[in-house]
Formats: sequence, C-alpha cells, structure tokens
Amino acid sequence: MSMSGPSASLPQQPPTAKRDGVLPYSGAHEHLADVLLRHDWLLKRHIAAGQARKPADILGFAAISELEVQRLLDERSDSDAISADVAAIDRALQQVERHVSSRVEQSRMHGVRLPLIELAAFFDLTAREVDLLIACLAVELDRRYERVYGFLHDDMSRRLASPGLAIGLYCESIDDQLSARALLNAQAPLRYYRLIEVAEDNTTMPWLSRSMRIDERIVSFLVGERTMDSRIARHVTPLDDRADLPDAGPCGRDHDESLDRIMHFIAAAQGRRKPLIYLHGGRHSGADALVRSAALQLGMPVLTVDAELLADTGTDFEHALSLLFREGLLSQSAIYLRNLDRALEQPLATSRHRALLRAVAEMGSVVFTSGEATWCWQLPAEPVVLRIVELQPDGVIDQLRAWQALSNGALDDTDLHRLISLHPMSVPAIRDVWRMASVLVAAGDEDTKPTMEQVKQACRAFGGTPVSTLARRIVPKHDWNDLVLPPAQLEQLSAICSQAKHSSIVYGSWSFERKLSLGRGLNALFTGTPGTGKTMAAEVIAADLGVEILKIDLSQIVSKYIGETEKNLRQLFDQAASANAILFFDEADALLGKRSDVKDAHDRYANTETAYLLQKMEEYPGITILATNLPQNMDAAFTRRMRFIVDFPFPEEEHRLRIWQSVWPAEVPLGPDVDLSLLARQFRLSGGSIRNVALAAAFLAAEQSQDVSMRHLMRATKRELQKMGRLVNEEEHRRYG
Repeated sequence: MSMSGPSASLPQQPPTAKRDGVLPYSGAHEHLADVLLRHDWLLKRHIAAGQARKPADILGFAAISELEVQRLLDERSDSDAISADVAAIDRALQQVERHVSSRVEQSRMHGVRLPLIELAAFFDLTAREVDLLIACLAVELDRRYERVYGFLHDDMSRRLASPGLAIGLYCESIDDQLSARALLNAQAPLRYYRLIEVAEDNTTMPWLSRSMRIDERIVSFLVGERTMDSRIARHVTPLDDRADLPDAGPCGRDHDESLDRIMHFIAAAQGRRKPLIYLHGGRHSGADALVRSAALQLGMPVLTVDAELLADTGTDFEHALSLLFREGLLSQSAIYLRNLDRALEQPLATSRHRALLRAVAEMGSVVFTSGEATWCWQLPAEPVVLRIVELQPDGVIDQLRAWQALSNGALDDTDLHRLISLHPMSVPAIRDVWRMASVLVAAGDEDTKPTMEQVKQACRAFGGTPVSTLARRIVPKHDWNDLVLPPAQLEQLSAICSQAKHSSIVYGSWSFERKLSLGRGLNALFTGTPGTGKTMAAEVIAADLGVEILKIDLSQIVSKYIGETEKNLRQLFDQAASANAILFFDEADALLGKRSDVKDAHDRYANTETAYLLQKMEEYPGITILATNLPQNMDAAFTRRMRFIVDFPFPEEEHRLRIWQSVWPAEVPLGPDVDLSLLARQFRLSGGSIRNVALAAAFLAAEQSQDVSMRHLMRATKRELQKMGRLVNEEEHRRYG
C-alpha cells in the first residue's frame, strides 16, 4: 500500500524558521508523512555513519548502489551523494523532530485525531517503541523502503525490517541496543498486543536478522481507515440503537433501575479500574436492551459477540478474545459477550476465565457479559471490578403496555393477554414483531394497523425454531374431532390448553407468579400403551394453541460422553424457548427413568442429567409433554412435579367404533359391505393400529381399482395382527377372502 496525494510526499529539507507559524495537522496522512520524513533522516544518518555497504549480490542485477538509495530517500534533492556529515544530519533531524512535536501539540489543542499518537496512548508505548513500529510501518506505506532495507541488510531479498535493522536505526551504543532488545520480546507491548510480529518460521536465522511485520489491522488504523480485523469480523455484531423502531413506551421499571445501577457503577470505576458487568438472567430477561441503553448513554458503539459460538468455532479462544478486546480499544467500543456462562464450561473454564480477566485488565474499557448461570468463577482482582446485575424478564404488565402502545387500541386486551401467554417476549422483541406484522399489512394501507392474526403470524416467524438434529418439527394435522378419548381425559387435555391460554392473566395481572417458587412452565405426562393417541393429543394441543411442536429424538439427546447430554438439552430448550414451542418427549422413560444408586462416575453423571432435565423443564416457560409406555419406570421426582398426568386407556368397543368412523377421509369410497361395528367388536386394536389397517386397506383397494371392501379390511387386519404377534382367526378371515 502506498500513500498518495500531497500529504504522502516526503519533503527532503527540514522545516526552516520561515515556517514558525505552526499549524495543526490536517489528519493522519499529513502526520505520517512528517514521521516518514524523520525516518528518512535516520536512514541517511545510518548510511553516513558507515553502517551499511553495497550488497554483494552474486546475481548482480539485484544489487543497489548508494546513489540509488540516495535517490530513493532524496528524490527532489539536488545533491549528488548522501552527505557524510553526520553532525549536519543530526541537526536537520532535530529540527524535524521539533517541528513534528510542535504540530502534534497544536493538533492536540485543536482536537485533531492522530492515530499514531492514539495508538501509543492505548498500549502505553514509549517513544522508542513507536520508533520500532515506524520502522515496520514504512514498507507498508511506501515500497521504496523495500529496496532501502535490502541495501541495509546487504541482501536484496530481505525487504522487511528486522530487529537488528530497527534497533540499529535508533540506538548507537551497545548498551542502548541491548536495552532495545527487551522492547521486542514476546511479553513486551509491541508483540504482546500483536502490533508487530517477528517471523518464527526460520529458526536457523539469528533473531536479529529475522523479518518483522506490522499487523495489517494496525496499518489500517494508523492510516485512518474505518475497518475491522478480518479475523474476528465474522464473530462481531454491532448493537444497533433501534432508533427506527416505533416508541413502545417505557421498557419497564426493572430495566430503568438496572440501567441506573450500571451507569452509577461505570461512573464510580474511573481511572485505571476496569468495569466488568455480568447480566444474569434468562433468555427473555432483556440483557441486549439493557446493554443498548447503557451504550447510548455512554455514547459508545458496542461490539457484540456470542461467546459460546466463539468458543465452538475451532479457533484459539484466547487469541480471538485478545483480538476482540484490541478491536474494542482501537474503535473505542464497549465489549458485550453474550452467553459467557456457556463459553466458560468445563474442561476449559479456568483458562478461558483467566484469559477474559486478563483481556479486561489490559485492554478493557467497559465490558458487558451475560449468561443464565450464576457467577461461579473466581472473582477478579484489581484493576478489574465486577458487578453482577440480576435481571428479570419483562413482566406481563410491561409486555401488555408495550402491545397497547404499539397497537393504539387496535387490539383487544383479552386477545393481547392470550398472545402474551403463548408468545412471551421482551419489550424490544415486541417492537421487532410489530414491525414484522406491519409489513404484512396490504400495500397502500400504511395507516392500517396489523390484525391479531398478522401479529400471531409475525410472532411465529420471529421465534421460528431452527431445524435441528435434536428435534423434529411436527405439523399438526389433527383437531379435537379426531381425538377419541373418555370424557375425563378430554377434560384434562382441555385444561392444559386453558391454562396455557390464560397464564398471562393468572401469573401476571393476578400476580400468582410471586407465590410460586418454581417457574411458569406447564408440564404434562402422557401414559399409555402404543397407539392410544398420545402423539395425536400433543398435536391437537399445538393446533389449538397455534404454536409449534417439536418431537424429541432421544437417540440424539443422550450421549455416552459426560456433559454432552446436558449440552444437548440446553440447546434444545433454548431453541424451543425462542418460539415457545411444545416439547414432546416420546418414550421419555429412556431418559427419565428411575435414578440409580451411585456405584461409579457414570451413575453419578446419569443422575446429574436427570436432575438437569428436571431443572430445565421447571425453567421452560412453555409446555413440556413427556410420553411413556411404561409409567412404572418413571422417577417419582418427575411424576410428583407434573402438573398433569393423563392416562390414555386402550380403547373399548365404543371408542374403537368412533375411531373406525373418523379415520376415513370423505373422499374414500367405502363399499356397501363394510361393517365398522363388526371390526370394532371383533378386533381389539388401538387407535394407531386402526389407522394402519385403514391405510393398508385403501392401498389394496386402489391397486385393484375398487372401493374399499371388507375383503380389503380383513386382509389388512390380518397383516396388522401378524405384525403385532397376535393369533389370527383364519376362519373369520376366510369369510371375506
């Protein structure tokens, strides 16, 4: 990269007394041009002192003469050779330095930002360390320095600065040179903060002769480019200020109180103290909105990173964290690490936690973090000061007020309570959903408010559950008319729907939530033999409530590796919570069986998995349905905590007949000989088996281009019974053969 324009040219004569009217720099480029002018005089002095010679290049054509070096360093000079008067060069150099110093001071007084000066302040660099940085920067700004460095190295293939070259430019005595070596060791600021790198690929070359290169991100910062380190840019998301969203009223008293505490804490942590704020709360506790509000008051942008994803990308977590905090320092941004608790899980919790505290202490300004787990790691020491802020999700009243403010009376409060019951979310999320719903309004009707159906559609789209290998999304295709059960069971299922629809009123408006030690989650246990309607009942509930249902694949959840099952469960509940979907665990006794006596480490962790699932079910705000064929194998701790236990009995003749009657689509042609009463009376089949028989009979009839007859039904029934391992009455079937 070459600097261009007037500010990039390298004036060869030092400023004279005629330019005593010192002006501030116009910007980074003009300042760097003067800095490189000083660098030129240093190179001239180095050559004039006899510390360089013509490279003995065996190829000849790659060599460079002193005269060409002079032309490179002094293109506009009338002199024929580089002056050998070191004293004269020193005088000119001092004059340049005084001039640069005066203009820097004037720039400071006039508020002109000079990135090089800022960089030195950010990382507490000494003047000598800045000199070493400039030696590396020069070749990135002007390619002429490549040939000059080749000349000084006595090797035209070595075009970058080296520790020996850079130190030699600024240090004359051996004592100064030995002291300068310490400025380039791995723990010194220049390398510790990765401002420059010393090549380590050729260990046979002496350290003083190895190549040095300035970091690409540092180059872009010094020349004033607005960019971000490409190595972390894909992980970083700036928090927008949501200025384009409609006003939904106040965010809630808890939000305002938490914001006041945070701002007071940041103001108190002045000087060299570094504030680290941990926002502890659930998924919908409004941590993002709180960080956004704090950043607006601070007047700082925010670099937001999901710490869990950063830890799972396969990259070096500590390296990425260091680059992130360095980026925050360069851009003067606050840092916000979401899901910190998940990134600090075992087995790397200790090392990552230490890396975080080290980054905060060394490069942090204001650092926000969030997580669902309580702070269970070692407390930081000075200069890092920790503040834990407990967050509660926006309550029903706050959500109701937000919806009322947005809809401006267009939506009924009763409908809003039902909406909040089925789709609880934070106030900022409500604003997003309202904006999505407004898009659904017909074109040309800008003044028309979204309908409740459009709002529900936006809620489903906003919280749509991503496809996952841990669960399968089921599209409900059944309603109450398809469900054939005794009245007691139907009443229980109806009660599940009723409680889900009215939870906003009971828990929120009537404040029942304050009386409960556990969460608002609605848990149900469905028991019964296969085919009795457990899955269908879950679909009917989902269809009635208008929410998604996820059927859990237990083979993907349970892992033989310690800790993996809990991780899978957490991921599953998080995905479901975003859409308030129903979680349906089929054959749940495989995961939720009776806890065993602890005989070894695996027994202990198996019991831990059981306890963890119970905890997540209690925290989950939606509906969790556990289905089992073997209720006697279920742990008592689960059955005791179930709000509903619905037993699905094997259907008697009356119910089997109703199932036979309801299983046929209206378009299916049934023959006149079909006797559904006989089938219900003669064959003791579950609802699932009856559906299998009906479908098989339909295919048999379609194959023969006939209406469905008793002959087809008997053949299909025979196959179903044989599949189940039950005896077949051949005489009964021969009557319809």
